[in-house]
Amino acid sequence: MSALDLFVKANVDLSDYWPKDQEGKPKTVNSVYESLLNTPNKISRNTLKLALDGKLDRGYFSNQVKLARAASAWAGREITPNDLLKIEEDDGG
Repeated sequence: MSALDLFVKANVDLSDYWPKDQEGKPKTVNSVYESLLNTPNKISRNTLKLALDGKLDRGYFSNQVKLARAASAWAGREITPNDLLKIEEDDGG
């Protein structure tokens, strides 16, 4: 097998850390966006939605840092950018 035979897909997935409301239901993307709006962790609605769905596969490194900082605040513990990555590999076999 050569290096060309290996398929790797990496997405940012924020779903494990997404904040919940008082009833235990996931908060809306818009409410999370608004809560981050005037903070150093401001992130676009589209980026939040893609990360919540585990489909964020490209973007600025700074957004991944901001997502990890927001997730840390929600989880009450340190979450690193690496913690948000979901990696799929297929060796073609």
